[in-house]
Amino acid sequence: MAGAQPFDPLASTYDATFSHTAIGRYLRERVWVRLDRHFQPGDHVLELGCGTGEDALHLAGRGVHVLATDASEAMLEVTRAKAQGNPLVTVARLDLRALTPSQIESEAENQFAGFAKSPLHQMERGFRGEVSAGFDGAFANFGPVNVLADWQPLAGWLAACVRPGGIVGLGVMGPLCLWEMAWHSLHGDFRTAFRRLNGRATFQADELSEPMMIYYPAISRLERDFAPHFRRVHLEPLGLFLPPSDVCGAVEKRPRLLRLLTALEDRCARFALLAGCADHYWIEFERI
Repeated sequence: MAGAQPFDPLASTYDATFSHTAIGRYLRERVWVRLDRHFQPGDHVLELGCGTGEDALHLAGRGVHVLATDASEAMLEVTRAKAQGNPLVTVARLDLRALTPSQIESEAENQFAGFAKSPLHQMERGFRGEVSAGFDGAFANFGPVNVLADWQPLAGWLAACVRPGGIVGLGVMGPLCLWEMAWHSLHGDFRTAFRRLNGRATFQADELSEPMMIYYPAISRLERDFAPHFRRVHLEPLGLFLPPSDVCGAVEKRPRLLRLLTALEDRCARFALLAGCADHYWIEFERI
């Protein structure tokens, strides 16, 4: 059994503090538009960092098979409770900081019975170079890949999981968030305002949790690390005018301001050049 993970303390409140807020729903639905564009009923998709399972359940509602993974057992328990035996959702523990070819098999062997065998068997054999992998795509929403300091191993691992032509979509916290810089500077917290500029910062969910490093890759860095196996096919800002989660409450108390910022967010979503200034950027790669 895995030990406590840094994000375990957030599992019980994550939906209330983000997923079910107006800003959280808007941002997640923006991602769903992209996922729905690529993943069709009958497809098999790998989710990294599933959190409380909102995205997996959305895709399953459209007939997509999802293997929802996370390092946090507390998050996975919430996802299991929501899925309630849904045959299209399989839940398994997977730590992106310790990827190995046999990790899914060793940690979730008994859970694979409910997931389509062909893609999983192909993935396991793909690690040994026997055949190409069988997932139709993969995604990680709202920052799971930010726990890594180097994304080349992840790219290579995903290349063994995703079939050629498959899409990998990532919601990534970048090194320059204008909202964060402005808000915290106005409140005199310059350490928080400019923490991303260092490329990394320490995260601690509560006083009892172990601290961990969060890394903020530039778009160009992620493209280089994925380049041997993937090519970029889409990029957009996610949270350019809408604030990060720790400021959502202040904005949602002002409905007129929220409507204005949401309208601006909609208008600028198509401008890829602005992605590097947002709280997250949504980037999609196609498996070569």
